[in-house]
Amino acid sequence: MDYIIFDLEWNQGPEEEQSVGEIVEIGAVKLDDRFETVDELRLYVKPFLYPKLHNRIAALTGIRQQDLQTQGLPFPEAYARFADWCGEECVWMTWSTSDLPVLLDNLQLHELDVTILPDYCDVQRIFSREIMRSNTQYSLDTALAILKEKGDTAHDALHDARNTAKVCRHLDLERYMGEYTGRIFGLIPGQQQYATRQEMLEDPTLRIFCCPWCGGDVACESWVHFGHGTFAAYGLCPQEDEFLVQLFPARRREAFAEKRMVFELTDDLWDIYLDKKETAQGVIP
Repeated sequence: MDYIIFDLEWNQGPEEEQSVGEIVEIGAVKLDDRFETVDELRLYVKPFLYPKLHNRIAALTGIRQQDLQTQGLPFPEAYARFADWCGEECVWMTWSTSDLPVLLDNLQLHELDVTILPDYCDVQRIFSREIMRSNTQYSLDTALAILKEKGDTAHDALHDARNTAKVCRHLDLERYMGEYTGRIFGLIPGQQQYATRQEMLEDPTLRIFCCPWCGGDVACESWVHFGHGTFAAYGLCPQEDEFLVQLFPARRREAFAEKRMVFELTDDLWDIYLDKKETAQGVIP
């Protein structure tokens, strides 16, 4: 079993046209079954919706238009290389879940399979709960500073993957991987737009989805603030399989669009969900 720590950088279009963050760089570090670094990967991806690199993204990441033109691969080819490099038996690891909907967006944009994905682990959650004894979401830079690790330059996909690997050296991954690793069941693409975010949250149809196991309807509880502008709800299927669905509202011109991502309910996700639910402003009516 290998463990793949990866990070993504993505381009954006004009605000009035923005729909999908197009991935322009994949950076990854491979750990073996002893959690030792054995390989690294960097891939540039040539965007096609918005071929010109946004000035803000260029300044933030240091990626040049020339890099994408001379080294960039079409996304399907880049993802195929990444998946082949990962191998058949692996666990994906990232710092927070923020890159996952972007990756799934790009897979769906290019009509690639999103139903067969590796198991997944959020390193940020392990650091927060096992090192800091908190449900606070710490930035990667903050974690490196707390651990007195010198980080590589941020907002470079490979550097951020390396920095996450540096944090991993301080974690008892052999002990915690079982508790913090679960399945991702893919992204439910948004079909509707809403005038306000509140209108979206009040739509009962967004709290129902098809169970990936039995095919029955999963009915979810009320939305709970889950941090960084996202919301989550607990769901139980007719066969009593448990899930957490995460809602990502996104501003699109004069409206709000939604997309939802479904996770297997692990012990740590359940604990975080309960903690958020118990806060004074946690539950959305």
